[in-house]
Amino acid sequence: MPLKTSSIVKHSDEKGIAPVIGTAVTIVIVFILAGLVSSVFFEEYGNPSHKIPPAAKLQIYFTGDESSLEFKHEGGDQLFFGSPSLSVIMDINGTSYPLNDSALGTLEAGEKGVLALNTSELPELKAGDLVSVKVVDYESGGLIAKHELEV
Repeated sequence: MPLKTSSIVKHSDEKGIAPVIGTAVTIVIVFILAGLVSSVFFEEYGNPSHKIPPAAKLQIYFTGDESSLEFKHEGGDQLFFGSPSLSVIMDINGTSYPLNDSALGTLEAGEKGVLALNTSELPELKAGDLVSVKVVDYESGGLIAKHELEV
């Protein structure tokens, strides 16, 4: 009879450890899943450097006398030109000139804005010169619009 008692005790010890190991593994899996889910949902809050630039279709033209640029917002997000994150840059012969774009204010889809060029800060433009006008969002590092224009 002693053999019977020892085999029963040994068998009951193995059954007693299995639920403890199963519970521990389940708890570890729950913590891992909770960490993964929270990292996906709160990614934007943890790393503010990955902001999305505004998406807008923007047309840029010289006005008739070529002393101003006309911006036509043809769709997409609002553009806040008064904010320090947006900037209009004109490239002339490989040199970049930031323009004072605060006069444009806020442009929504369907609106137009005119930006007068300060000729004292820019080199003289001649007929046939090619210039590049860019609208850049510094906060996200994104390029919103870029147009090659002929004077």
